[in-house]
Amino acid sequence: MAPVCPECGSKKTWFAGKRYVQDQTIQRYLCKICNYRFSESSKNTIQQIEGRQICVFDKKMKNLTSVETKQKHSQESYVKSELINFMLYMKKLGRRETTIKTYSRYVETLSKHANLRDPEAIKLAIATKFKNSNTKRCAAYSYDLYIKFKGGIWEKPDYKRVHTQVFIPTDEELKTAMNYGRKTMVAFCTLIYETGARLNEAERLEWTDIDKERKIITINASKNGKPRLIPVPKKLIELLHNLQKNGKLVFPKRGESTRQSNFYCKMKRLSDIHNNPRFRKIHFHTFRHCKALREYHKTQNMQQVKRILGHKSILTTQNYVELYEDLYANQERETITEIALNIQEAKKLKDRGFKYECGHFNDGGMLFWRYK
Repeated sequence: MAPVCPECGSKKTWFAGKRYVQDQTIQRYLCKICNYRFSESSKNTIQQIEGRQICVFDKKMKNLTSVETKQKHSQESYVKSELINFMLYMKKLGRRETTIKTYSRYVETLSKHANLRDPEAIKLAIATKFKNSNTKRCAAYSYDLYIKFKGGIWEKPDYKRVHTQVFIPTDEELKTAMNYGRKTMVAFCTLIYETGARLNEAERLEWTDIDKERKIITINASKNGKPRLIPVPKKLIELLHNLQKNGKLVFPKRGESTRQSNFYCKMKRLSDIHNNPRFRKIHFHTFRHCKALREYHKTQNMQQVKRILGHKSILTTQNYVELYEDLYANQERETITEIALNIQEAKKLKDRGFKYECGHFNDGGMLFWRYK
């Protein structure tokens, strides 16, 4: 049977002499189609040639995959070391732990979509990989600090902060969310509900911060570093003291975002039980928003709300006043009136949030009012 030409695969081959090598005799062939001359040692079908080519190709692909894996591991090691150094840099600048975590998380996310050493690629990643203007703005600020850490220069993109409407549940929805779950979670939600503390402030509450006799809780870990004293009802004090004591913290440390995840699952279950999707929009900060509105409703005093919430700027507190006016603008509200017969009584009423309406001390007294 005539051999197949290894060059073109044709079976039309001629004998083309023999080759004598030492004690061996090798038959030579000539292809009629392509005139390719080959020997008997090369009598391999085109399928065998292709098979060898596939094997070689597979080997090359394995080598290529191995190289890509090594490069990937090398890149991951580089990013990891860069993030550690970046976090140390922010710590030296005196940035808060929450800021350090947030900025490093944004930089890590950017490293998955672009080369950190290429500012133009980073700009494109910020523009395409983040959904809204607020997250794009945070990513831009994070990389801006990173590029300063590396000693580089870039033109930071200008993303404006977009204010979204705060979700305010009804009192019934809020209290249902607060009282659902295990006693530790109920106590944690009640603490934020009564004090308006931020999540990290509530998590750092210590047993020594609770004044059982005066019914006052001290909030220490505020953003501006100023502690504040918040009067609370007796029920909350008892609720906290019924918890198991494990160390100096009232609420022991949990994994990052574990408490938020558990609360979200709780709201998801509530939503299914009551067939009310509004429960899914309630989160820990919602209790703080509602505390601000209740406090302003009671006192009509922005400075008091600012002190309770620990705001740096009165402009932040002003947002709650505007929200309060929007919520209750078209609702009829009951009022309470009081009469002050002297300066001392008038001062007490002002401290309780009453507003002067009319009258004088020598004409039956001064009339004050406030909303219920």
